[in-house]
Amino acid sequence: MRISLNLLRTFISCDWPYDKIAERLTMSGTEVKAVELRGRDISGVITARVVSRAPLEDSDKLSLCQVDTGKERLQVVCGAPDVAEGQVVLFAPIGSTLPGGVRIEQAVLHGQESFGMILSEAELHLSPESDLISVLPEKTKVGIPLDRLIDYEDVIFELEITPNRPDCLSHLGIARELQALGGGKLRLQSVEIDEIAEPTSEKLKISIDDPGGCPRYTGRLIRDVNVEPSPLKLKAMIHYLGMRPINNVVDITNFVMLELGHPLHAFDFNLFRRPEVVVRRARQGERFVTLDKTERTLNGEHLLITDGVSGVAIAGIMGGLDSEVTEKTSAILLESAYFDPLVIRKGSKNLGLQSESSRRFERGADPNLAPLANDRACKMIAEICGGSVLRGIVDCHPRPFVPVTIELRPSRVGHLLGLKVAKGRIRKILKDLEIPNTIDGNIVAGQPSFRADLTREVDLIEEIARIYGFDNIPAAFKPGGSLETPETSIQRFRETIRSFLVGAGATEIFPLTLADSGLAGKLGLLESSVRLMNPISEEMAIVRPNLIITLLPVLRRNINFRETDLTLFEIGDVYRLEGPGILPTQRARLALAICGKEFPDFWEGKWRARDLFSLKGLLQDLAEHLHAGEVTLKPAPYFAFEKAYSFEVYFNQRPLGHMGRLSEAVAEAADIKIPAFIAELDFEWLAELAPDSIAARELPRYPSADRDIAIVIDDAIPAAEVQGEIERAAGGLVSQVRVFDLYKGKNVPSGKKSLAFGIRYRLPDRTLTDEEVNRAQERILESLRARFGAELRQ
Repeated sequence: MRISLNLLRTFISCDWPYDKIAERLTMSGTEVKAVELRGRDISGVITARVVSRAPLEDSDKLSLCQVDTGKERLQVVCGAPDVAEGQVVLFAPIGSTLPGGVRIEQAVLHGQESFGMILSEAELHLSPESDLISVLPEKTKVGIPLDRLIDYEDVIFELEITPNRPDCLSHLGIARELQALGGGKLRLQSVEIDEIAEPTSEKLKISIDDPGGCPRYTGRLIRDVNVEPSPLKLKAMIHYLGMRPINNVVDITNFVMLELGHPLHAFDFNLFRRPEVVVRRARQGERFVTLDKTERTLNGEHLLITDGVSGVAIAGIMGGLDSEVTEKTSAILLESAYFDPLVIRKGSKNLGLQSESSRRFERGADPNLAPLANDRACKMIAEICGGSVLRGIVDCHPRPFVPVTIELRPSRVGHLLGLKVAKGRIRKILKDLEIPNTIDGNIVAGQPSFRADLTREVDLIEEIARIYGFDNIPAAFKPGGSLETPETSIQRFRETIRSFLVGAGATEIFPLTLADSGLAGKLGLLESSVRLMNPISEEMAIVRPNLIITLLPVLRRNINFRETDLTLFEIGDVYRLEGPGILPTQRARLALAICGKEFPDFWEGKWRARDLFSLKGLLQDLAEHLHAGEVTLKPAPYFAFEKAYSFEVYFNQRPLGHMGRLSEAVAEAADIKIPAFIAELDFEWLAELAPDSIAARELPRYPSADRDIAIVIDDAIPAAEVQGEIERAAGGLVSQVRVFDLYKGKNVPSGKKSLAFGIRYRLPDRTLTDEEVNRAQERILESLRARFGAELRQ
């Protein structure tokens, strides 16, 4: 929000220097982000009349002009295409200075001397119109200094307004703050309109079909309006305050909004099909063209201003192109209304359309200010645009504002602030903030219509604290124990996993929990996904039902940037719908993803493509590090993986999640062009498996006897089942069994595979004999033949 010191001083007689104003506002909670000094380096600019103009020889754009300054005639070479004889313009004679310290000096252009400069408003930083010179009213006297036409020297404060203080989005609101801070007495200019006898109520009817969305709507009519560019003074103020001048009527509505904080809208009343205003909800699919020439599709969340036939504005957001005020407009309907903040915010977010008007309405305007804002704008339109204002205002007010009554205990003020504030001081602060209050034992305050955020006793105490001055509240020390928050076991476990995986060469990622509903639809996850009621976009419309859906875009982005050798992991929450009417569940999960190639185990080795075994090896290393038991895999389908390469993951015989190779369909949906392997585990179950403490075990006292066995079995038999059978058949003599080779091809029949196991035999109390080991080997082979039809590979 931009605030003009010149305009501010029309509301309050504050003689503080601008730096003190900035400091006091900031200390009271209204942060001044920047201060801009405008017009300080302009000097010597006067009004002048163009006496003659002739094209300059050998130039397509320049003109040779004679200007009358009231004291002398000067020759000027001018490049403006619109300069014409008889115009009263702004002129900078030799010795004048312009913004930026530019000094005007005598010049020679195309062989012609130039003794000054005819100025555009942009060259004086008074408006953005850079191509056209500033043409003043024909009756303007020549030789008048610029500072007598307009008070161009100003101080502009750039404020950061918190969402709960929409009243500070205006000069009136900031003046009220300064009054409470001791900066002077607030004053409102009287609004006396010279009205014609014809009553507005006979020419305009207002009805509200949705009083919840529009509790108040006021309208006034002005005839015989002359729509043209605004006077320089108004145009400059609009520009200083960060808005673009359009025409005198629209600029007046914007100016009053910046003055009082209440948005207004002007309609061309001659374009209304009926002489009425009907405020209703838009119909589903109803189309409407806004002032930015964009056709928008509306729904029941949008509040529509209509002429009884069709829409003329989206209430509180933007007007319609078909009722726009232009230079052809002669009759104006001036709207000043109050709209429900939630309705405006929903409508604005739904359309992706925000305006200065919606910015104020969605935070909460002042319903009781609507008639005054309308009267103020009408008075200015009558004075500047030459309009005739019809008598009276039509005020449709089905739901008047009902203030909240708040009891304020001075003792409670002292308890919360840690100091005693006199009851009289409290009442003065409230009075200066225009919060009405009385004494009934305690202080009884009424909620002002411009402060929707004041509903509780503590809200008033906060107001007292910031106006009294946070720096005036003495520091106090109250011992309350250690400020350290002890780390929980789950937090320590999370850090343990992170430390291990980062040490193993993985990179942790932190994607948003919001996921793309389009991708979820392609993956068949929409039914189990929790959808946001008011999403920013469809790319962030659901909260993720698993980590894979937000992991895939990270993989794609890195691969597209040619970073293909990836090991990624994430620990994060997922949200799932378990059924209609049941609240979504939230659980922490761990995801791992690998793709590309991996570094060889030793320096003479070669880079090899990562595969499922690479991912399983990482899981096995993690399980060993956590002492969470042995990792086993069982074939099981999962939505993201190829059927032949999809497994359920078990740690210590407990199912924890799934792993597999990304299927072609999922890879195509996510635009991932290289093979990728992913595992997703339940983090909370994994934490339950990991022991809180680790006990040391005694090293074996007796040597082991190692044997190998290679068998040929059906390709469909999992190696884990064979491994389990080996351990069972050995009868307690085996301490470790591992698969070290898988072979298919020459000398192995089709549909078969060769598996080689390394078996370690050991007893804790003695050394095994060769005869015992050999008998165990024979039992194992017989058991494998009997159960799996295995044959010993020669």
